[in-house]
Amino acid sequence: MNNLKRQEQDITAVRKTGQTFGEQRYCLEKQIGDGGMGNVFLATDARLGKQVALKVLKDTLTDDATMLARFERELEICASLKSQHIVQVSDYGITADGHPFYVMEYLHGQTLGQLLAQKRRLSPQQTAIIMTQVCAGLQLAHEGINFSKNSDNRVKVIHRDLKPENIFLVSTVLGDLVKIIDFGIAKIRDLQAGLTMTDCFLGTCHYAAPEQLAGAKDVDERADIYSLGLTIYEMLAGVDPFGFNFRDNRVSGEKWLLAHATKPPQPLRSQLGCEHFSPQLETVVMKCLHKSPQERFSSAQELSQALQAAVSQESAIAPLPEVKTESRSIDFTVPASQTFKTPDRTRVLLSPAIWLLLGSVCIGGIAW
Repeated sequence: MNNLKRQEQDITAVRKTGQTFGEQRYCLEKQIGDGGMGNVFLATDARLGKQVALKVLKDTLTDDATMLARFERELEICASLKSQHIVQVSDYGITADGHPFYVMEYLHGQTLGQLLAQKRRLSPQQTAIIMTQVCAGLQLAHEGINFSKNSDNRVKVIHRDLKPENIFLVSTVLGDLVKIIDFGIAKIRDLQAGLTMTDCFLGTCHYAAPEQLAGAKDVDERADIYSLGLTIYEMLAGVDPFGFNFRDNRVSGEKWLLAHATKPPQPLRSQLGCEHFSPQLETVVMKCLHKSPQERFSSAQELSQALQAAVSQESAIAPLPEVKTESRSIDFTVPASQTFKTPDRTRVLLSPAIWLLLGSVCIGGIAW
């Protein structure tokens, strides 16, 4: 008997403006997002008098006490993740018709997926700025949460569904603040029995690690590293590493499954427009995409450090801008790793000649 029951009808058909959840605490205003696992609504928290985002999952829970306890446990873990780079979950519950929902902070901005739909590819520098923040949030989750003051046991939290749509960019005066959303939701879906492999990864198999697709029980943080590697590759190259050109072609779940399991990813610098990237940057990205978890970075922090080092080298070897003769001033931004200094000996030898020339010009100008 399935503890979760898939609802075939579109959940948006039964969610109306003014409907309330959580003992009438949350009042729906409008739908602001949708996905394979659920739909997101803008709602008002009547108790605090502020707007929140409320996500309603498309699967329903039965009255099975064990299943309800597991759902609450997963959401309790998600709500305990305290990082400026992880969206804050403040409440959760079950609707009257059995749909799990959770409440999170309402963010202004766009997802990385939306940004890539507009720009297609990003510079190494912008990629690093976004991904180092993602890695900071992941590192905290992967290190685990301690629920008991009397115990050293920590519960590691693996995202399991990292993709551009789950990376949110909040616009601030200092630039984009990056937040990871939907922690633990993929695991909640995994509680459902009897789903096919394609159903389990509906809309997410594009970024799933090979061991996830193989049904491994010991999936760890390196699965998230694989998903990040795919995302970084697409941010830099504008295409996927398997030659599907997914932005222009429809790719079936079966093709993604086969590619993750057996198809070698194409080297980053083999892609059009990526030839100038440094070998170090390519090495970092490709290491994330190893089929074997043991060959990938062991932590998000290790990936972040390697990516920053590689991008710093990219900046150091970038060609200087071409000088153009114009009446306006030109601003040159020189990487901090580069310094330009005239050799002392040359400066000493040229100085008399320069002063003599300047003196002649000045005298001639005064006489005229």
